[in-house]
Amino acid sequence: MMTLCKRDKEEEKYCRDLEKEADLKDWIRPVVEDEQMAACRVCESEVKANYAVLQHHMNSTKYQTCATPDCATPLDNAGLSLSKNCSNTMMKTEGSCSLACSQKTKEEETNKASAHDGLRNATEPFQFSAEPTLEDIRKLQIAFAAERGWGKYHQPRNLLLALVGEVGELAELFQWREDAPEGLPGWTASEREALSDELSDVLIYLVALANKCRVDLPTAALQKIEKNRLKYPVEKVYGSSKKYTEYQKE
Repeated sequence: MMTLCKRDKEEEKYCRDLEKEADLKDWIRPVVEDEQMAACRVCESEVKANYAVLQHHMNSTKYQTCATPDCATPLDNAGLSLSKNCSNTMMKTEGSCSLACSQKTKEEETNKASAHDGLRNATEPFQFSAEPTLEDIRKLQIAFAAERGWGKYHQPRNLLLALVGEVGELAELFQWREDAPEGLPGWTASEREALSDELSDVLIYLVALANKCRVDLPTAALQKIEKNRLKYPVEKVYGSSKKYTEYQKE
C-alpha cells in the first residue's frame, strides 16, 4: 500500500512538473544570450526561466498593464489558469492585449460573420445534404442506443415525451425574440449551434419514434404531402392561411 501511495505521489508530481514546463513554454521565450533567462511574451521583460519567477512576474504591475490594457480586471491566477483553456496559437500570440480580450474580439468577429451568413442565407436557395438519409440516421440511432443498453427505455410513449421535451427546448430559443426572419440574421454563432443541436434532437427522436411504431417516415411524408395537395387546391387557397375545413363548406 505504501509503495502504491509513493508511486501515485511521484506520478502526481511528474504531471505537475509537465504542466509547469508547458506554462513556461507558453508564456515566455528563451533568450539566446543566456540560457537561464527568458523573455515574457506579453511585455518583453527578461526574467529567470523558472516557474515561480514567472508567477511572480505575471502579478507585477508592468505585466498586468501590458496584458490587460482594455480590461477592467487583471487575469486571474496570474493568467496561468486561463492558459489551460486557450489554444496554443492564442497563448503564443505576442501582443499587448490579454487572452481574454483576444477571445472576446474573436467571438465578436465570429458573430458578425454569422449575422452576415444569416442575411445571405435569406436570399440564397437552401437545400439539405444528400447524406445521411433518414435510414442512415435510423440505423445510427439504433446502434447508439444498443451500445448503451437503452433499448428497453426507448418505447413509443417515452420517445414521444422525449420528442415533446426537445420541441420545448427548441421553442425556448425563439421565445421572447421580437423577430426571427428567414436566415436568422442577427443570431450569433453560439445561438445557431444551439439551434442546430435542438433541431437534431427533434429529428433523432422523431426517427426513433417512427422506427418503434413501424412507420416508414419518408414514404409517409410523401403520402401526406399528396393528401395536403388534395385538401388545399391551389385555386382556393393561394395566398390564404385558412384551414381546409373552411374551404370545404363553400
